[in-house]
Amino acid sequence: MKRRHPTLSAVLIVAGSLAAMWLTAHVARLWRAPRRERRSERARADADVPEAPADPGIDLQDEGSGVGALTHRCYRIEVPSATFSARSLIKAIELHLRELSPAGLAAFDKSSGSTARMAVGDEYDVTMLGPWNGRVRVAEVTDSSFTLVTLDGHPEAGHITFAVTDLHTRPRLLTVTIDSWARARDDTVLVAYDTLSVGRRVQTEVWVTFLQRVAKLTGATDVPEVDIQSEELTA
Repeated sequence: MKRRHPTLSAVLIVAGSLAAMWLTAHVARLWRAPRRERRSERARADADVPEAPADPGIDLQDEGSGVGALTHRCYRIEVPSATFSARSLIKAIELHLRELSPAGLAAFDKSSGSTARMAVGDEYDVTMLGPWNGRVRVAEVTDSSFTLVTLDGHPEAGHITFAVTDLHTRPRLLTVTIDSWARARDDTVLVAYDTLSVGRRVQTEVWVTFLQRVAKLTGATDVPEVDIQSEELTA
């Protein structure tokens, strides 16, 4: 497995940005949506780890190229289905990825592909707080989900899937999930994300805010609770 080591300049850049990242994450939590967080750890052999959709690009940065434990994070929210079906809501999320993301923490700008739809092969530049800018590519699009894979330079190595499903036991609700499987890109990112937990806190606020905006898009009158499950998959 290829392993990247941080240079002195990279470490200095990270150190210089940690205070700003910490402050921003702290301020974001003051307006955060209700949430329930659970963390766990288990052996990777005991987990059903999904493979990312095939992507032949030579610039793909999959979880096999990262360092540290593989982390699975699932963010889940329930929203009313009066305005959208599952299919129409996932299409709305695809088209409004930029508007739904908190620009101060993570801004998505489409750099390749049509602005009128999302398709496999489309790419986005992601501008994140601190020295964490990166790129992602659309690897799969279905009637109920889409998956983004990380490209060279992104702080994480892995993939993330956005999905909307019907709640058959509660027909007036839809479930929106953001499911991430990733490792740190290199040792420098590992320190900021895992050892100091700063990057992880900021990332959590990004997706909690994202789901809060999705709920508002559907016409939810109250801010629903975001369920967050996080687990470290060790060797």
